Amino acid sequence: MKDIDRIHGFKLLKKVDIPETDSVAWTFEHEKSGARLFFLQNDDDNKVFSISFRTPPVDDTGVAHIVEHSTLCGSRKYPLKEPFVELVKGSLNTFLNAMTYPDKTMYPVASRNDKDFQNLMDVYLDAVFYPSMRENPQVLMQEGWHYEIESPDEPLTYSGVVYNEMKGALSAPDDLLESRIMASLYPDTTYGHESGGDPEAIPQLTQEQFVAFHSRYYHPSNSYIYLYGDMDIESKLAYLDEEYLTHFDRITVPSQIDRQPAFSEVVRRSESYPVSADEDTAEKTFLSLNWVTGDSLGARDMMGLEILEHALLRTAAAPLRKVLIDAQLGKDVDSNFEDDLLQPYFSIVINNAEADRAERFYTLVMDTLRKLADEGLDRTLMEASINLLEFRLRESDFGSAPKGLIYGIRIMKTWLYDGEPETYLGYESVLKEMKAGLDTGYFEDLIRRLFLNNTHRTLLTLAPSKTMAAEREAEQEKLLAQKKAAMSPAEIESVIAATKTLKERQQSPETEEALKTIRC
Repeated sequence: MKDIDRIHGFKLLKKVDIPETDSVAWTFEHEKSGARLFFLQNDDDNKVFSISFRTPPVDDTGVAHIVEHSTLCGSRKYPLKEPFVELVKGSLNTFLNAMTYPDKTMYPVASRNDKDFQNLMDVYLDAVFYPSMRENPQVLMQEGWHYEIESPDEPLTYSGVVYNEMKGALSAPDDLLESRIMASLYPDTTYGHESGGDPEAIPQLTQEQFVAFHSRYYHPSNSYIYLYGDMDIESKLAYLDEEYLTHFDRITVPSQIDRQPAFSEVVRRSESYPVSADEDTAEKTFLSLNWVTGDSLGARDMMGLEILEHALLRTAAAPLRKVLIDAQLGKDVDSNFEDDLLQPYFSIVINNAEADRAERFYTLVMDTLRKLADEGLDRTLMEASINLLEFRLRESDFGSAPKGLIYGIRIMKTWLYDGEPETYLGYESVLKEMKAGLDTGYFEDLIRRLFLNNTHRTLLTLAPSKTMAAEREAEQEKLLAQKKAAMSPAEIESVIAATKTLKERQQSPETEEALKTIRC
């Protein structure tokens, strides 16, 4: 492919060497369908494929999360109820999963075996483009939500995989805090919605809305295809073109991520999380101070913030952490720099605190940051944080996760927002700037720009409530009782029959004919 311009329906847009990953990066566009493709060519035999879609939610129904689950429940070529359960049994994969983010859905796989890798690709591509969920309402019932009742005398209830999962997740204070932080920082954009789904909103999702979400976003024109490793790329491009992409025409997909307008002053919010009626609520409140910090396309400041988080909050000698611990506002200090968004955010959290300590917490953080910016950061501390990040980048050791997978997630920090996909793979020049920044006051300036002078911030308290869970359950029981009362006897029997049919489907074994499709 040394001198190619077009190949198998793909137009080459860019080719660059990336020494940091020992790779050559090829950026393509499929001319007929509009699909984007990024190939990271190297000699790694642990090959990775992923297809991702920009999927910004517009409500809290969790439709993006439910569609992610549901595409994996059978497709045109693989008409099994759960093809991925069978894949796990027989595949040689080194990674097999799917992930819903606040603004995208990713379907990555990895394998060292060429035949297995090709099979995994095909199962995933057929799943996202031709899923059974579009025609079979039982998929939404199973993966999303459904009314459940087994006899006319029983109360009506809700059930479903994502419904039950999110009911558990948003009862946990850590998960609920993250959701409330994002809602506080991004009230006017997609990031203000719960992409996983709020249990109170999930039952509002209809089959029509469910299918419409897939129709809108799961098109090649809204796709980001990633290939990594040592492979015959020409055959892969030919396969992608002939088997899938050539069957679609380019369209305009309304999936643009809007930026949240900056706040003019700090926003204060008080929220609650459920605890049991007999639990002691003393010093069980979370305090969090949060900022929207720049733009994911600005790789320089994003690395700077990663270094600052470690230096200020992640070590025993971290000055901001020490001030907060010494103030005895709570039991521990935590932080989170979330940069897998168009507008990343930075949070400082005190746990096991009390709500009336929030203003002292806020003042301490701001005063300490101002002092650090004015008097200068400890050079030895900053050098240690830079050196640690440099070591991690050079080692590319991500535990059990294939490094090609992590690179594939990393490129989405810019690619999803129409930036260059390779931006976060090459780090040498930015590291050099970080080291030079020790002498130019870069980090002190970063504190001023993105924390002290940045009014897009929220002060959030998340306090325990002994009555919250019971009140929610009572409200849901009342709502479901009203819905049941409004049903005719025939409608109740229809729900009973649907519940029975769904359970029979779930308990029935896969047919041998269906199993043969996944074993080919």
